[in-house]
Amino acid sequence: MRTFFALSIAACVGLLLQTALLPVLPFGEAAPDILLILCVYLGLYHHSAAAAVGAFMLGYLQDSVSGAAIGLNAFAMSLVFLLVHLTCRSLWVDNVISRVVLVFLASLIKTAAIMGLLVMFVGFDGSWRRVAWSLGVQAVSVAAIAPFVLALLAGLPLRQDADAG
Repeated sequence: MRTFFALSIAACVGLLLQTALLPVLPFGEAAPDILLILCVYLGLYHHSAAAAVGAFMLGYLQDSVSGAAIGLNAFAMSLVFLLVHLTCRSLWVDNVISRVVLVFLASLIKTAAIMGLLVMFVGFDGSWRRVAWSLGVQAVSVAAIAPFVLALLAGLPLRQDADAG
């Protein structure tokens, strides 16, 4: 129960930062996706159905406040959780560099999944060059803050073995 409340508070703080504070900073649309880092954290350390539901709820929460079509971020976060979970089952992701690379790739996958769904169902008549630039800059910004956010989350008593006692 302690894990649920701690992750809920972390999600609320991340959502508040992501929607209220980061968009007014100079990097604007390339603001880092803090909820994505939280989803990667769930995939790294919490291997349960509740964590999968939590990843879906992170995406749904992001959909609720973003004004985008409901379900895009929820699907993308679920996909990211699944891929991170499967990656951690076959590779050791235990140092900072591998976690940063994993968050970078997760950002690319999330954005590609959302763009794929948008193109498939809505169509896209914008500039692909601008989308590619924004995708790269956002992935780099997420990877840049990932060590700090993951270290902050690791400092909280959230791990499954902390709940066993």
